[in-house]
Amino acid sequence: MGKALEGVRILDMTHVQSGPSCTQLLGFLGADVIKLEPPGRGDITRGQLRDIPNVDSLYFTMLNCNKRSITLNMKSTHGTEIFTELLKTSDVLVENFGPGVLDRLGFPWETIQQINPRVIYASIKGFGLYGPNSDLKAYESIAQAMGGAMSTNGLEDGPPLCTGAQIGDSGSGIHMVAAILAALYQRTQSGRGQRVEVAMQDSVLNLVRVKMRDHQRLQHGPLEEYPTKTFGKAVPRSGNASVRPGSNASMRSMRWWNPGPCSIRNSRSQKSSTPLTSPAVRSWIPLTLSTMRTCKCGR
Repeated sequence: MGKALEGVRILDMTHVQSGPSCTQLLGFLGADVIKLEPPGRGDITRGQLRDIPNVDSLYFTMLNCNKRSITLNMKSTHGTEIFTELLKTSDVLVENFGPGVLDRLGFPWETIQQINPRVIYASIKGFGLYGPNSDLKAYESIAQAMGGAMSTNGLEDGPPLCTGAQIGDSGSGIHMVAAILAALYQRTQSGRGQRVEVAMQDSVLNLVRVKMRDHQRLQHGPLEEYPTKTFGKAVPRSGNASVRPGSNASMRSMRWWNPGPCSIRNSRSQKSSTPLTSPAVRSWIPLTLSTMRTCKCGR
């Protein structure tokens, strides 16, 4: 059996991370991804954090493997002719340009739809296609700030912090994969393409929905599950505390278990176990925390 998206052609006009992370996953699923890059430097990440002269950086290759790539000058007549021909034979067009860029190049959604009524036009933007911030650009830190993630990340008495996980960029890419797959499936019923969009702010907001739950609960009184002593109007930052809603125990008594001779049991077979002292499991445990306590399993 072949891969799920074999025979699907993706016209990839994305750059940096949010778009390339999306098209890379589509490629992993079997799609034929053709990456279009501007003449000269190509995708800007080819040269970012480069460790070997005149070689593509790891940053670029880790997001763009499993793709074919061509240089295309969209500002030339010949370039737009080639783009039009590629568009006729593509199933999905993905872009994460700044607001209005593809329109200014002469390819708004209405024109794209006329060229290929079956194509799915997928756009990743900072704040979507509509609304008061639709004409603004966004990057990882902006998406995390505007999506609410930064306000919940950090220590209680410290400033808001970005998480190292790229929830704004790669998080948006993963959301777009879901949107594209849904549009491809709907096309099997309708026979027509459609335009789909993902806003980076919305993606981050979706990924911090658990904190939104806490914010709603905070309106009715202090959150007993948090180690925080005093509460304001917003959900407090709580460092590395793992909040467990529904537990009556305050997180002030949270324990970080010290790896001892005990084992993690497989729920399906009590005979199968993985020692906590194995490298794979030890890597999960934050050994640097000063709050670490001894395991109470009795062994």
